Amino acid sequence: MTEKLGILAIGHGSKLPFNKEVVTKIADYIADKHADVVVRAGFMENSEPTLEEAIAGFSGTGVTKIAAVPVFLASGVHITKDIPQILGLDENGCGNLTIDGKEVPLCYAGPLGADELIADLVYKRVEEVI
Repeated sequence: MTEKLGILAIGHGSKLPFNKEVVTKIADYIADKHADVVVRAGFMENSEPTLEEAIAGFSGTGVTKIAAVPVFLASGVHITKDIPQILGLDENGCGNLTIDGKEVPLCYAGPLGADELIADLVYKRVEEVI
């Protein structure tokens, strides 16, 4: 059986549209660059689809494993408590989701964190404004 990867990009959400637009665009970039991967975006608060709705969006796609990735810079309550609880993760950050009646393994990545790529992006924004 060949593996088919699903990526669940998790955003915070906001009453304003900007967070949803950014997280959705990042998910679109991933999907555009990796046509063999199924990408869904879901949000914790004030935006749709919710995390649960995004998970339901994997139905019919044939995914055999899912990586959940918070599109957050740093850990906080959503990252350390809320998302793991919603996803039913174990102490190692993995669990299973039922998709189309089948158990699909899911593992949870860390937030974006401090990374040279982010530092480069910050510097790019500086160059744009100067």
